[in-house]
This record gives sequence, structure tokens and C-alpha cells, in this order.
Amino acid sequence: MPSTRYTRIEITQEAYMGLEAEAVLQGKTLKKLASDLILSGISAKALNFVRLRSESFPGDEASLNRGAYEAGGQRSRISDNQEAIQKIKDLWAQNPRPSRREIARIIDYPASSTKYQIKNMLERGELRE
Repeated sequence: MPSTRYTRIEITQEAYMGLEAEAVLQGKTLKKLASDLILSGISAKALNFVRLRSESFPGDEASLNRGAYEAGGQRSRISDNQEAIQKIKDLWAQNPRPSRREIARIIDYPASSTKYQIKNMLERGELRE
């Protein structure tokens, strides 16, 4: 399975400072903002290539979220992705239960978001400890 970590890139100090300021203004992380800006700035041909290539890895757990992306290329919130919620419930019911971090990796959402979602589901009684 392909890694979700990628080679780091270098940008100018001015670009970094601008990215930082824009991230604060938009309430996004640097990673999220940089990814959004890059994806909005590449050609449709390049974007299609990326999407086709990512579909060429059959059986990867990340395929769960391919339908979770909105038209603008942004992933929906975990709480709005019923497929991810159901996968959390299914994984939570397993014995032995995977860790919360492992569940996050499987559903391809950040660990912090997944842990928060699990906490809320426990509080609502949708999951049992």
C-alpha cells in the first residue's frame, strides 16, 4: 500500500509567511491550505492522472473515502461520511479491537478527528467501551 507521507518540498520564506498568514485567516492548517492551493492550481489533465493512478491500487483502505470528496476536491467531514461512521462501528466491534489510531489509518482520516468522533459516539451510546 502506498504511504501517506510524501517527500518534503522547500518554498521561499515569503511564500511560507504568506501561507502561514492565509492559513490563520482561513482557519486551516498549513498542510490543508497548501494541499488545497496546489490542487486548485494544477491542470485538469494532471488531476485526472492523479485520480486514475490512485484508483490503480485495488484493495487499499483509502478507497473508502474516494466517495467522500466533494466536487471541489475537499474531503467531507468525518461526521458527514456515513460509510466512514459505519466502518468505525464495524472495526470497534472486532475482537481484538484495533486501536483508535489504526482505525483512523484504515478509514483514511486524521487520528485526532477519528478519536474525537469515537469519543462522541461513545458519549451518545452508539459505541460501547
